[in-house]
Amino acid sequence: MKNISFFHYTKANGYQAYLVSCALIALCTVIKLTLFDVLGSKTPFLLYFCIIVFIAQYYGAKPGVFTSILTVLVVDYFFFEPYFNITLTFNGAVQIFVFLLECLLLVYLCSGKEKEARRSGECSKMFQTLVEKSTDGIMMVKLDGKIGYISPSVSRITGYEAAELLQMDIWALLLPDEIMNVKEHFYQTASHPGESIHILHQVKHKSGNTIWVENTVTNLLEEPLLKAVIMNFTDVTARVVRDRQMEDFIGIASHELKTPLTSLKAYTQVLEMRMKKENNATSTILVTKIDQQINRVVSMIFDLLDVTKLQSGIMHLNIAPFDINELINEVTEAMQNSGHKHQIEIDLASAVTVRGDRARISQVLTNMISNGIKYSPDSASVNVYTRIEDNQVKVFVADHGIGIPPGEIRNIFKRFYRVSSVKESFQGLGLGLYISHQIIERHGGKMEVISEINRGSTFWFSLPLF
Repeated sequence: MKNISFFHYTKANGYQAYLVSCALIALCTVIKLTLFDVLGSKTPFLLYFCIIVFIAQYYGAKPGVFTSILTVLVVDYFFFEPYFNITLTFNGAVQIFVFLLECLLLVYLCSGKEKEARRSGECSKMFQTLVEKSTDGIMMVKLDGKIGYISPSVSRITGYEAAELLQMDIWALLLPDEIMNVKEHFYQTASHPGESIHILHQVKHKSGNTIWVENTVTNLLEEPLLKAVIMNFTDVTARVVRDRQMEDFIGIASHELKTPLTSLKAYTQVLEMRMKKENNATSTILVTKIDQQINRVVSMIFDLLDVTKLQSGIMHLNIAPFDINELINEVTEAMQNSGHKHQIEIDLASAVTVRGDRARISQVLTNMISNGIKYSPDSASVNVYTRIEDNQVKVFVADHGIGIPPGEIRNIFKRFYRVSSVKESFQGLGLGLYISHQIIERHGGKMEVISEINRGSTFWFSLPLF
């Protein structure tokens, strides 16, 4: 049977707190009456105050108030002149009032402290429950890599028992070829108080398998209660495997489609030349339209291949100095001559040389101008202009089209993302801007957009000057 203390029992049965109060006051009164013959009216009242503090803090405010009133009556009857009588004089009443006020102040302070302690305990218990029930693993790691604390989910994710993990350092859980990369991010974060970074890496499971985790590393070394780097990680193995399978499929499908489409385009061009020689205008128009659709499909395939290269980290850039103005003139002239009804107006800063992959920057410009034309069907022009700011060149492409809703701007550079309002009206895979954004980032630049519904969009990117 569970052992329950006397005070715990009385606390569980509310009315008995008042009996405890009466018993303690009676005991205290007997002690004071015994000492009264020796000390007279100078017998200390501190013992009564201790009883009030105990009752108020352990049982609550109501028993504390009851104890205070009972104490005042007992003290007035036994220890204030005239003895063994309730004082009714003015001075006696003031004395009793002050004594009662002191008692009630003690009750207030003690009950407030008790409430705060209870609230603090509830918050602590709630936090502990959240940590223990969380599906994310939480680790406290010291600067030397030693693990100071783990949440229960860490054992579930890694397969190791808590006792085993607390005897290890964090590096023992990593694959050998990832240790240096994770260490670099770890110590970089540890050198900046309050900084937080996200890492995707692999962890060794106790079974011998490897799992992928998405790890948020936060520097809380300056927090007095923690003094550690916090690792909050989630098992994302299923997602990573699914993404890689999709990337492999896209890569294989793109390569397999590229060869027959290239041959089909060659046959179409031969057929078009033959039709022109025979002056067969109707057939020439049809073949030209077929060629345009093949070009569109080929463009999509190249986009899919670029995505695969970006995700696999094998997109190589041929970096060399080039004149950005010269490239802009080439791209705009080629697009102007391709039959678009829009007038492409340019306004360029003085000759600017940058370092980068000329072909890839041309791809970005082509995508931006094509989008400007595509998404402004009722406009007559698209503006391309450059500005020099902070040792960088910024290239702007502004249209006067449908614009982008404010809530969707933050997603516009994500892979396969398309604005909801244009999915049905305009064709596309949602890859052009994603690829362009990645290319610019790999050049050390930045790409953003400013847009307003029905007023148009201005996309821009920056590149460091050479």
